[in-house]
Amino acid sequence: MGVTALDKLAGRWCTHFKKAQGCRIYDNRPTDCRVFNCLWLLTEALDADWKPSVCGFVLHSEAEGARLIVECDAARPHDWRRAPYQATLTDWAARGQEVLIMTGRTGLRLLPDGQTRPLRRAA
Repeated sequence: MGVTALDKLAGRWCTHFKKAQGCRIYDNRPTDCRVFNCLWLLTEALDADWKPSVCGFVLHSEAEGARLIVECDAARPHDWRRAPYQATLTDWAARGQEVLIMTGRTGLRLLPDGQTRPLRRAA
């Protein structure tokens, strides 16, 4: 995801991230990072399979929960299609949840019938 305060573009690794260590400025991270809510951390219904390092994406919501954003790791842009993820995301879309699957500035809107429609992130 992009982080304005760090001039970090979506689809790029943060310069403050170190593999196997995490954020090197965690205690002094900007507000943009502090207010981010990873749904895997917040939702007991998502088991260990949904941990971002396992599934290859981060889940967060917008529009007071009406829109689910699946932020894919650019190195693993299709991992959302693996089981159990695609079936679950499709089920959520069929139940009326707006589901956007993003890799950097491009992505897909998951439609209720399981089909997808391409989209671009607003600049």
